[in-house]
Amino acid sequence: MLNIPDEIKELFRADNMGSATRRHIKLRFFDEEIKMIYPEDNLFPSDDLFPVDQEPVYVIDNSQIISESVTITESLCSSQNLTFGECCASMFEVTVADVLMDLTGKEFMATVEIGGYEMALGIYRVDSFVREQVDRRRKKIVAYDRMMKFDIDVADWYQGLTFPLTLKLFRDSLCNHVGVTQIIAELPLDDMQITKTIEPEQLDGRKVLMAICELNGCFGNFDKTGRLTYKYLGTSGLFPSENLYPDDELFPSEMTNAETLSYYKQTETHYEDYVVYPIDKVQIRQEEGDVGASYGPGSNCYVIQGNYLVYGKSEQELLSIAAIVYDYISGRLYRPCQIVGPALPWVEVGDGIICYTTDDVIETFCLQRTLKGIQGMTDTYVAKGNIEQEQSFGLGDQIIQLEGKTAVIKKSVEEVSVRVTDLKEYTEAQFKVTADQILAEVTRAKDAEASLNIRADGIVASVTNLKNDTNSRFEQTAQQISLKVSKGDVSAQLSVESDKVTISGNRLIVNSNNFQLDGDGNATFSGRVVGGSINIGANLFVANNSVVRLGDYQVSANGTGTLMSANGYVNITDIVTSGPSGELARMTIGSDLMREAIELKGTGDIKTARVYCRQDYYFEGDDWAGSWGVLRMLKQVYNRLDAIRYSIQNMGGNVDWD
Repeated sequence: MLNIPDEIKELFRADNMGSATRRHIKLRFFDEEIKMIYPEDNLFPSDDLFPVDQEPVYVIDNSQIISESVTITESLCSSQNLTFGECCASMFEVTVADVLMDLTGKEFMATVEIGGYEMALGIYRVDSFVREQVDRRRKKIVAYDRMMKFDIDVADWYQGLTFPLTLKLFRDSLCNHVGVTQIIAELPLDDMQITKTIEPEQLDGRKVLMAICELNGCFGNFDKTGRLTYKYLGTSGLFPSENLYPDDELFPSEMTNAETLSYYKQTETHYEDYVVYPIDKVQIRQEEGDVGASYGPGSNCYVIQGNYLVYGKSEQELLSIAAIVYDYISGRLYRPCQIVGPALPWVEVGDGIICYTTDDVIETFCLQRTLKGIQGMTDTYVAKGNIEQEQSFGLGDQIIQLEGKTAVIKKSVEEVSVRVTDLKEYTEAQFKVTADQILAEVTRAKDAEASLNIRADGIVASVTNLKNDTNSRFEQTAQQISLKVSKGDVSAQLSVESDKVTISGNRLIVNSNNFQLDGDGNATFSGRVVGGSINIGANLFVANNSVVRLGDYQVSANGTGTLMSANGYVNITDIVTSGPSGELARMTIGSDLMREAIELKGTGDIKTARVYCRQDYYFEGDDWAGSWGVLRMLKQVYNRLDAIRYSIQNMGGNVDWD
């Protein structure tokens, strides 16, 4: 809550009917970031409070501000339930007229002056400056405070840190990196050692700030001077049960740093019949299902989950952190409500609000606040929350988190899963069962991973070496079994299907007793090759169902027993159907070179010669009248000689054939 004089507060509370209570809004725009430092929370006007060496490039006051168009929205926690660590940006909206300078991207300081007292409303940067379509003289300014500076990728900053370091150095380094100034503050866990627990490619700066604030039980917020502050909720009155409230013994209220509202708009104010129970237990865990460490005697447990700043902490360290957080967030009891009343600019988000209604007392926190208007300036205070913290209970007796090792078991109607992680070794194994699949994975960060996925329609197993860029994969379905091994863009694959087996790859190597095939294609084997076709070289050796060819000669495989040269000049046939003695073997030689050689010897022109071989020899050629066998020829000679002998004997001669 801002510290301003009581007489000024009374002017804000009073009806705005005279010059003493008239409000004057002023917006001072600068070309560069405003370097304004308020030494205290006292915003009483002083020349020292404004930038010394900076002059505004443009100033907007009431004369250019469209009546009652100012809206300032601030949030400490915008969630439905109380969520510590939130870091919400404040928004400033106003409609102005006759502003010719483009104010987009410029930072400005907003102030309100009443009764000669000028107080700051905040420092904002223009996000949009848009002309209205109905009245072209008017433009709407939408601006946000310096929380938006955290909305950048800080992965490089995180990767460049030297670990370990304290939380204080960690948050100071973050604020220096994004360019914001912090108030001087000591957070409960400033001395905690931060180690490197993640390897982010992208990291949201605001989420890092949220992780810091969450562990310290506070909220991130920018004050009216543009400095980052760490807000804590004050303690409140304790009401033992709803049936005892209200009760004289419960008054006066114990809520600290609270503003009591003397007036509110009944028609616009509403509140719940219940109060949000105070937190009486704190649990720190890595994720849902992880028991982590718990501190506190009760059952209304506040869970800090997935905060990577405490990854790898021992059980005792987590317990100590939970105890510190418990001291700063427990015992905060409030009533969800929306209260509308006169504007009280000194009230800040996080302050307590007490409102006395006709039949009740509302004790709450200002978790969200909207200030509207100028002369008719109003405040709307909002606090949300369920009666108890919503929890998901895990199986604590099956879970261990110690020295960076976690074992998590999840059970739900959607899945049953187990995951074991070793943060120091960067290894993780998980097993998950759902209605449609069973998944098992083992991963070593930046090195290797293996997975097995079983579905109703198939099984897939995969192993990857990230360093060597290699992968092997097995996939089985009802129609196919597939194996694949790859290195970069090079791969080998085997596919087995009902009608075929396919092998794909650069080289095939086979090593068995009766068959060897090396990577260069050399094959050695015993046994037979039956069926199919063999073709070696440029038809140097060809074997198939109809022919076997060796060089320029070929052998038939059709039962004719033929050996033939490629040009047809040499032909040896096993069986022919012609010849005087039936089926005969035949050899035909008809070469022009042979004919020329014979002619040179003067033996005549022999075009064709045939040799028939069975029980006799036959010669056939151009000099023969017919087909003569050797035996037939000898018989003819014998018969003629015998006839000559017979003739001589008839003539009275004597022929001695011996």
